[in-house]
Amino acid sequence: MDKYTMIRKLEGHYHDVVACDFSPDGALLATASYDTRVYIWDPHNGDILMELGHLFPPPTPIFAGGANDRWVRSVSFSHDGLHIASLADDKMVRFWRIDEDCPVHVASLNNGLCCAFSTDGSVLAAGTQDGSVYFWATPKQVPSLQHLCRMSIRRVMPTQEVQELPIPSKVLEYLSYRI
Repeated sequence: MDKYTMIRKLEGHYHDVVACDFSPDGALLATASYDTRVYIWDPHNGDILMELGHLFPPPTPIFAGGANDRWVRSVSFSHDGLHIASLADDKMVRFWRIDEDCPVHVASLNNGLCCAFSTDGSVLAAGTQDGSVYFWATPKQVPSLQHLCRMSIRRVMPTQEVQELPIPSKVLEYLSYRI
């Protein structure tokens, strides 16, 4: 570990963070926590860009650390950078879009522990406490050219460099995943 240097600590969850996954372009980080939430972060500056709740209304901080049946156990980004899957103790796997604050699809899954998308994004695999792995075929979608350009730029530019570009503010917001 003498070659590794800690560069940042992200704080915001109220309970254990049990899973995390970077978007394919590295511009976003999804974290899953026992506080019933998935946060989407800008890992370059530590901002929380989105909260994906698994309990409504979300628990207050004093109750978010307690036992509940919505502990989020796993989170995974799809290869397209637009979709996220999450598993929670409420016996559900949720499929999200990063531009929507509610799931686009929900499926039943008992005792889910982990999930991961295939490299081409066509399948989501989920492991369970009984030793099984379940598979879901995911819808085929072609990302917009706008999103593909954003991913290309964000693969090579952290947020700070994007913010210094001499371009209109709306484009900066889009490139920073703020709209």
